[in-house]
Amino acid sequence: MFNKISSQVKLLIPIFSLIIVLLFLGNLITTSTTQKVESLKVLKEKIIFGNIVSDLLHTLQKERGLSIGFVSSTESAFHSALLKQRKKTDQHINLLYKFINSSPFISNGMTMQQHLKQIKSFREKIDSHKANTTEVIQDYSKINNFLLTTIANIAKESHIPEITQNILTYSNFLYFKEYAGLERAQGVILFSQKNFDLNSFLRFSNLMALQKHHIDIFLQTASPEIKSYYKTLIKIEVFHEVEMIEKKIIDRSFFRTKMDAQSWYNVTTSRLDYLDTIGKDIKSTTLEKIKMTLKEENQLFLLILILLVLSVITFIIMVIAFSRLIRKEQQLRLVMDKYIISSITDTKGVITDASEAFCTISGYTKQELIGHPHNMVRHPDMPKKAFKSLWKNLKQGKAWSGKIKNLKKDGGYYWVYANIEPLFNRKGEIESYLAIRVNITKNELLNLELEKKTEQYKIQKELMQQQQRLAQMGEMISMIAHQWRQPLSAITAVAASLNLNAKLDMLDNDSVITSSDKIKDFALHLSNTIDDFRNFFKPNKEKIETNYKKILDSVLLLIENSLSNLQIELLLDIRNVENFNSYESELKQVLLNLIKNAEDALVDNAISSPKIFITIDKATLSVNDNAGGIPEEIMDKIFDPYFSTKLKKDGTGLGLYMSKLIIEDHCGGILSVENNERGAKFTIDLLIKEEEKEV
Repeated sequence: MFNKISSQVKLLIPIFSLIIVLLFLGNLITTSTTQKVESLKVLKEKIIFGNIVSDLLHTLQKERGLSIGFVSSTESAFHSALLKQRKKTDQHINLLYKFINSSPFISNGMTMQQHLKQIKSFREKIDSHKANTTEVIQDYSKINNFLLTTIANIAKESHIPEITQNILTYSNFLYFKEYAGLERAQGVILFSQKNFDLNSFLRFSNLMALQKHHIDIFLQTASPEIKSYYKTLIKIEVFHEVEMIEKKIIDRSFFRTKMDAQSWYNVTTSRLDYLDTIGKDIKSTTLEKIKMTLKEENQLFLLILILLVLSVITFIIMVIAFSRLIRKEQQLRLVMDKYIISSITDTKGVITDASEAFCTISGYTKQELIGHPHNMVRHPDMPKKAFKSLWKNLKQGKAWSGKIKNLKKDGGYYWVYANIEPLFNRKGEIESYLAIRVNITKNELLNLELEKKTEQYKIQKELMQQQQRLAQMGEMISMIAHQWRQPLSAITAVAASLNLNAKLDMLDNDSVITSSDKIKDFALHLSNTIDDFRNFFKPNKEKIETNYKKILDSVLLLIENSLSNLQIELLLDIRNVENFNSYESELKQVLLNLIKNAEDALVDNAISSPKIFITIDKATLSVNDNAGGIPEEIMDKIFDPYFSTKLKKDGTGLGLYMSKLIIEDHCGGILSVENNERGAKFTIDLLIKEEEKEV
């Protein structure tokens, strides 16, 4: 009996112990599942909040682009569209306020409302024309960055790998879209400018590079379905159109297009609207996954309760399932640690934690970083003012973001775009700072390379101008010889006549006076010729009032004898002469070059009745010869530097290239060429606006 009871007790003890353990574990698991369900509900609420924030972000990006158009352009369409867009923005702000006030889970609601209240003040600055384009971009981008950070922080609330991945993908997508929006705004500035601005061009190039970088980040975290959808979407015509415009901006040919700021805004907005469908797809997919996960977790909760009663096997299965879940989360955290450059410092700037990615890029181990001041990676090239501004913001409880050059352990360097924000304890006091960075070293190196190439281009352009000037001076000397030949011959003839009459003792006062008067006239003609040639190349630093008739008369003084000696007939068709403001000396050089080219073509082709036709009509002048035209196979090369079609081996290949630079870069016009029934026809169109004409 004792032994039997003892055996039962021995059997009950482990069973009872097992039941106790199962109940304990069951309670633990059910509690964990309950918390997870609640966490998912909170996460669902925050994702809905994030969706509302992203919709507001989309409207603010449009408002920013329209505001830039209103500030930098005179087109009224921007203003009317801006007013409509503001109403849409206000609707989204009101929707966000309602959600914040009704949801207990939004912790930064007050901070967000404070940021959004700033919109009113800089709208007033825009309407009163007290804000420039830089201030408009900074004001809107500051709010947009806060909204982007808010959405990115939602990823920290998720402990489910697939949902976390979706949120990270969506956050990366929004950063990519933000830079696309900034590119739209910067493009509006470029197309609103009358002249090429290198700083605007470089900012536009930087935004293109940053946008490309964030596309790559977005695609790294995106699911195969989203990647496929994106690749299908970018085949739409509007994406190709934007890409072509970007290429024209990069090669600086966009000023010759008919594209204006409004058209640029419309086409890039159309592209952004298409891109927004990706965001909507990610948002709906994320919410659907949360709903499915919630459903699964509820079912799992019921299943645990049933399985706890039925068998120990269920307990083992649940432990395994729970372990797998923990492993997945750990794997995700490892991935984030490996690929996201992040660190945490205390309030004095001493590093308390660092990610593996930070260690990799800096060359330090985690042990070498933790416990040391963060300025151990500060590069000496970084100005102290930048860090004073950084610490001023952080100590005020504000986030800071910007580009930083850091020093590697081996003495090298790398560039990052850092976002640093304070972390608060329950009392609202700052206890540490979190820094998340993106490696932009390649972009910065590309910018440096671009600056070098720009400088090389300037030097090359100056050399070409010098070569062209020397070539033209050579032609000038040749023309001077033609202009002087006849007067010198006449002077020689008069002198010979005087000499002969003196020898024959046939001189009289009247003939001597007549001959000396002729010599003085010829000498005066030679002096005037020198003045004409000397004044021809005198540079004009400022635009002056002139017209094509005045310019043509000056050029013909230099080249008439040459044309006459070659028996080239010059036919003028002066339809309408209007005054305008331009660089007269440079226009003379271009016209002289075009006429000389026509002369060379007529001589080289041995045309029997050579003719040059010059037509003047307001701001347009054309030079047309009857030498047969330019071969079609070289037509697209005619304006290339060092390309020459002259049969004589004295062509520099710079005349037409420099002429095109003068007309299009300096004078703001267009120099074009075509073949007609006579031959080659070159046309100068200065594109003079009504307000620039002189009445």
